[in-house]
Amino acid sequence: MRLHVEVTADRRFGTNSYLVEDEDTHDAVVIDSNLEPDLIVEEARRRGATVKAILLTHTDLDHIAGLHELREAFGAIPIAVHEAEREVVEEGRPLRLEFGPIATRVDNLARLAEGQVYRAGSLEFDVLHTPGHSPGGVTLKIDGYLFTGDALFAGSVGRSDFANSDGKTLIDGIRAKLLSQPDDMIVYSGHGPATTIGRERRMNPFLT
Repeated sequence: MRLHVEVTADRRFGTNSYLVEDEDTHDAVVIDSNLEPDLIVEEARRRGATVKAILLTHTDLDHIAGLHELREAFGAIPIAVHEAEREVVEEGRPLRLEFGPIATRVDNLARLAEGQVYRAGSLEFDVLHTPGHSPGGVTLKIDGYLFTGDALFAGSVGRSDFANSDGKTLIDGIRAKLLSQPDDMIVYSGHGPATTIGRERRMNPFLT
């Protein structure tokens, strides 16, 4: 399998949305849905990719804001989320009490669970539960790539000052499940540039 990754970032929060495509089959998924979903739709159409599913690393508003637009563009494809945050997108309940209610409610939800492989066409993702920033935060692993959401960034880690965050859980999960990955694994985060596990193990001030 030859993987191709495209990234777009919205201008308001700099939230990354990813198109992950198998270049042999053109099967693809979108990981997270930022505030400018048209950008990732354009990339998928430009590449002739067939988007099979939308995978959510977590359900903060800036990562789910464009779900309805993606569904309009790609059809009623599954939206995969960890069970701990399913009600956010199924019932429109806010993930954060700090930010009040949200209007995003979708159907055809699929499950992302620790230790289970999520398949979308020819793509297969290993699911690592990496909570702490949020209860249902996950990292999605495929080939040499880790999509870490807001758990691990280049030179930083996710916020843990929300009511349902836990800083110790976040750091423990990063150390156990992410820093145990090979040094050359590429990390694609929810915000900011790509990095590698080796670089973060050596240089991330929150993990040294």
